[in-house]
Amino acid sequence: MPRSFSAAPRRETIAYRNQSLSYTLVFRSRRTIGFAVRPDGSVHISAPAGTSPEWVAQQVLKKADWILKHQEAFANRPTPAPTRRFEDGSTHYYQGQPHQLRFAEARRATVTVAGHELIMATPVPPTPAQAEALLHAWYARQAGPLFAESLERVWPRFTEFNLTCPTLSVRQMRTRWGSCTPRSARIRLSPELVRARPECLDYVLLHECCHLLVGDHSKAFYDLQTRLLPDWQRWKAELNALPK
Repeated sequence: MPRSFSAAPRRETIAYRNQSLSYTLVFRSRRTIGFAVRPDGSVHISAPAGTSPEWVAQQVLKKADWILKHQEAFANRPTPAPTRRFEDGSTHYYQGQPHQLRFAEARRATVTVAGHELIMATPVPPTPAQAEALLHAWYARQAGPLFAESLERVWPRFTEFNLTCPTLSVRQMRTRWGSCTPRSARIRLSPELVRARPECLDYVLLHECCHLLVGDHSKAFYDLQTRLLPDWQRWKAELNALPK
């Protein structure tokens, strides 16, 4: 038998707990059977050449719970957020509302809000990278006042704890919306938060304020967060659905 032997894939279906479990089966030059569940939920089995489909079906039945568990996990994964484009006519969010990005000509580079449009005026039409940089810089300039307003909404919920009111700062972060240093009562927030609804911003700020009391993400932390903001999961999901 050639070492590179691989038979044509075949579709198989077995019954397991009153449901059908389908998989793609390929016989290969290998010693053990391999199982794979892909993100689309499809099941792929690589079995040693010379074994029978009936033997494979028995092995699949033994792994059925494992297969179904992984299919469920993939099915429950959130839909990936769309990727932003930085070109004339593309859609961008500001305080939770969609706005069309419109290019205009001007001597100095500026970004302004006009109705449901973000007008980006530049001496010459910007490249996507230039438009991205200009828009991010504009978000950062809007962030300070919006973060201060959020703190006015959120901080009264912490009155009972007699804490020092935190100092807010704007910081671009790759993988987080915010961070907190409890010892100095300093909270850093991503300027990208101005793209979200104020309720989403309030959720992130409240989350970081909770760290002034509980430094980790233990059960005590989430119990506190849920008491102060019972619907926080709604705002977290909406925030994470924003285009990346």
